[in-house]
Amino acid sequence: MPEPVAQPTSEDELRRARIAAAAPKPLVDKMLAAELSGERKPVTAVFADVVGSTALMENIDPEDWTAIINQAFDLMSQAIYRYEGTIAQLQGDAMLAFFGAPVAHEDDPERAVRAALDMVAGIEEYARQLKESEGIDFQIRAGINSGLVLAGRVGSDLRYEHTALGDAINVAARMQAAARPGMVVITADTYRFIAPIFEVIDLGRLDLKGKSEPVQAYEVIKAKDEPGRKRGLAGLDSPMVGRDEDLERLVTLLGIVRAGRGRPVCVIGEAGIGKSRLLEELKVHAVSGDGSHEPMKWVEGHCLSFGRNLPYHLLLDVIRSIIGVPGSAEPDETREALVGSLADLPEESRGDLRIFLSHLLTLPLDDSDKGRIAGIDPADMKFRYIGAIRTLLGAVTRKAPLVLLCEDVHWADEASVEVVASLLPYLGALPILFVLTTRTEQDGPGWGLITGTREVFGDTLTELKLNPLSQDQSRLLVSNLLEIESLPAHIRDHILNRAEGNPFFVEEIIRTLIDYAAIVQVGPRWVATPAAEKVRLPDTLQGLLLQRIDRLPEETKHVLRLASVIGRQFPAKVLEKIVSPPKGGP
Repeated sequence: MPEPVAQPTSEDELRRARIAAAAPKPLVDKMLAAELSGERKPVTAVFADVVGSTALMENIDPEDWTAIINQAFDLMSQAIYRYEGTIAQLQGDAMLAFFGAPVAHEDDPERAVRAALDMVAGIEEYARQLKESEGIDFQIRAGINSGLVLAGRVGSDLRYEHTALGDAINVAARMQAAARPGMVVITADTYRFIAPIFEVIDLGRLDLKGKSEPVQAYEVIKAKDEPGRKRGLAGLDSPMVGRDEDLERLVTLLGIVRAGRGRPVCVIGEAGIGKSRLLEELKVHAVSGDGSHEPMKWVEGHCLSFGRNLPYHLLLDVIRSIIGVPGSAEPDETREALVGSLADLPEESRGDLRIFLSHLLTLPLDDSDKGRIAGIDPADMKFRYIGAIRTLLGAVTRKAPLVLLCEDVHWADEASVEVVASLLPYLGALPILFVLTTRTEQDGPGWGLITGTREVFGDTLTELKLNPLSQDQSRLLVSNLLEIESLPAHIRDHILNRAEGNPFFVEEIIRTLIDYAAIVQVGPRWVATPAAEKVRLPDTLQGLLLQRIDRLPEETKHVLRLASVIGRQFPAKVLEKIVSPPKGGP
């Protein structure tokens, strides 16, 4: 017989049960598949509570207050689930959420900050309604911190709490207490992951209860209109290493496209292998013009790691890039840019094109425009979107040849994939270099774009599969970054062995060595310190690797845990003896 599930008894337990029931099924499946039993994991904790709840409760009927808090928690949990976080605890007027346990992602700190900003924004609208109906000022605030915790699971279904032991959780709670109403405050341990992506205010070092030393804090304002590079080392740079032949092939394709023929390219490789860096170099060749060739227009759309459940998010990014506005642009600014982009089209075709693209971009429509699209079913609307984008691309390429880059399509949403796949035959007839970048994983809808491009274009498709750098190429990269001749040999070998030919890994290991003062610059030379022997794997790489591990079957994860205890390298027979039951055993 199945094990009986304990029925919730307290108000907090009822809330937990209701919120757990509202979790999206894909996230539920991931959570239930992730077996946590006292594991040390890098986690970003979000702690949020209602500001001044004790004073607010004094003048409100208890049942009414319960309904208000329930609705607030429902809104807050939607933001957490949107980015695949876990509701760890609900207590009174406070919520604790984890990003990184039990489900790990390579960008959990970014997801946590986005979720907190969405929570605050969602509650602002709810607060306006409460002000009108109840006359109360309802606000929340949030604190965020990243660090290692000992995480585990309690319970047999989704109505459980995650327990987490570690200072990282306490500091997140202290950050929340230091936040102003309606604000999100983060520690330096979170800031170092998200600095290129969000605008912040430096709050300086705060004295927190229970901490012997002040803690550096930042107030998050919003996502940047133009995010900086997530990868790379500030102040250290290197020419591209090991991709000269790949770049030469791409530059040759630019010449073909400038001559009026469309060409597709798929760039495939593991995370951090150098796909984006290769395309940065290509962009320099594409947008620069001289007497021998004309500049090309560069359009790019980026898939988000949490975007598979965001319909058309890739397509929207592409359209905004074509018309030249960021995703954070106000509706009036976006509408003006869209109208300007259609100005050269015949007047009779501009109206419908503007309406359907405005609808896709979720811009407000007037009554006349609403009447033009009334009664169009979703399937027909998608067909209209495809036609509108075809016309828009045709208008753009009449002015200049185009590079259309769709990056990280392993995270693409199904709706975008369907539209872009429908456009493939048309792209070959225009002067467009159509570039897809993806990882090798094939479990998402984005891989359908790779197979579809192969089928449509056949031999005219160029596929670049980026392999790890050789030992000599990795050594050259480190040399370019750190003047290898002055770097101690054992530190150089440590970097090369841990990075295993991945340029991103090289950079992150160097970043970690610098952050922990394991290597310090003295004049033009880099000198090792005793801390070099103790530096662990960078947190950025831990998140990336843990995400991969979480996707493995449970039996495989168990074998991997056993292997990690043995060491980095070992004979297979040693692992077999541990994994296989002894003869005559159970």
